[in-house]
Amino acid sequence: MSGPIAIEYVLVSALLDAAWGVYQEAQQRRAEQAQREQALADRREHDRRAASARRDEERRAREEAKRRAEQAAALLSQAHSREQRLERARELAQQARSRFADVALEVPAAPAPPEDRADPVAIQRYLDALDATTALVQTRVREQAALAAGRKGAQELMSVLAQSVAGEARTAADLLALYAAEVKALARPAAAKAPDRRATAERILGRLAQLPDGELPSALALLMRALIEAESEERAEMLALELRAQVQQLNAAREDAERAETENRRREIAGVLVAEVLSDLGYEVEPIAETLFVSGGMAHFQRAEWGDYYVRMRVDPVTRNVNFNMVRTAAASAPSDAAQRSRDEAMEATWCAGIPKLLAELAARGIDTRKLRELDAGAVPVQVVKPETIDPVLRQGAQTQPQSAPRQMARPIK
Repeated sequence: MSGPIAIEYVLVSALLDAAWGVYQEAQQRRAEQAQREQALADRREHDRRAASARRDEERRAREEAKRRAEQAAALLSQAHSREQRLERARELAQQARSRFADVALEVPAAPAPPEDRADPVAIQRYLDALDATTALVQTRVREQAALAAGRKGAQELMSVLAQSVAGEARTAADLLALYAAEVKALARPAAAKAPDRRATAERILGRLAQLPDGELPSALALLMRALIEAESEERAEMLALELRAQVQQLNAAREDAERAETENRRREIAGVLVAEVLSDLGYEVEPIAETLFVSGGMAHFQRAEWGDYYVRMRVDPVTRNVNFNMVRTAAASAPSDAAQRSRDEAMEATWCAGIPKLLAELAARGIDTRKLRELDAGAVPVQVVKPETIDPVLRQGAQTQPQSAPRQMARPIK
């Protein structure tokens, strides 16, 4: 027997909870291992970036050294002309001192050249000093000429000696409003008239299960106010009965919701554990939706060597039935020849060999099963489906991976 198979399942709470605990521990170990591997990868990446930064820094240092050398060479090429200009100014000053000996002329000394002829900053300071000294000599010569001209009328010297050097400039209200709890308006004057009614209402509401939002439903608040303000005792008793009935209804609805939530969580856990079992047994599995055992649906799985064959799993939570059947993907559903039918039957037999182990592993994790129907291999043709009906990741894995790929779990339940 190896064809399509249908089973009925029952979730065994004790085994399911135990398997879920083991699964969570395994997930925690995998997460911790992943964190360690990520930390190691981060360290390697940090070291790689640090080495790259060092190489970049060394490159920038070389480029900076080259730039400074080029800049120093360019500035040094200017130094000679600046020195000659200063020397001419000093010679002119000496001539002026000889011609106008009666007018004092102090000629400043030439600045010392830079000690480090590879330092652009030092060279630039030297050039600035040359310019400043030249300008000072020229200024003093002009001043001496002006004094001499005033004394001897040698005005023509001013036109010869007048020189100028142009200088070049270098260079919250409150972020959160106070939360005011919206207290339902209970008519205090009326309550003061009937304190026993308030006590009755509060006693009834005290039986109300804790609400998710912590607020009293508006319908109960209005009913409580009406009870306190009732115009007669008969009316108050009737309203008290109504209030008690609504509290009971709300409590019952809350219990039903909690039971449904608990059951849905068990079913979600079952979906996760089914994915784990299939992966542990070496099957490639589509990401199984956590709602598979809650609202139903289907998923596919296969072994990498199966090629274009997959097992389709359909889940019906209402009947608690699971149907397995093998499908084959093809772009067009051409009639199968004898060779294709033989291959289909062989693949169904291969799938059949793993069914007992699959069902045993499911039972060990709290998903007990009972076979409802099982057909012989080849009893019905293998269903041909379009490739796009299979998850692209699973389909791609079947085409590229010779062995089982890493497991693909359903999203962990929080």
